[in-house]
Amino acid sequence: MEILRFFDAYDWHADELEPGIWRSSFATDAGGEFDLFVLAGEEWVHFAVSPFTPRPVDACRGRLFEALLILNQQMRLAHFGLDGDGDVNLLLELPAIGFEFAQFELALDTLGHYTEELGGELARLATEPGVL
Repeated sequence: MEILRFFDAYDWHADELEPGIWRSSFATDAGGEFDLFVLAGEEWVHFAVSPFTPRPVDACRGRLFEALLILNQQMRLAHFGLDGDGDVNLLLELPAIGFEFAQFELALDTLGHYTEELGGELARLATEPGVL
């Protein structure tokens, strides 16, 4: 799979951390900075914006998780998940068979859109107990 070439075509820099795993980073218009990981497996190409929010403070955890569950039903292609470290991740998976630049571009555009729209608001929800 030509993931590094796809990053170049998308005009983003990426580093191959190990065979089949790449890391890039990007910023939103609001000034947030995010890491993007791509893992190319045999059956799926996995994308993750990780971490998506700062680690939630105890007083915010329930409200944040409730918001993430509601958003998971509203979003298309992408969804939120928690990893083993307790980090919130924005995830997207696409089939590896027939994977071309158009699918790569769709994945990055989709993740970029949701990061731009939700990143700042969810970061506040994770860290500020009084935020609604």
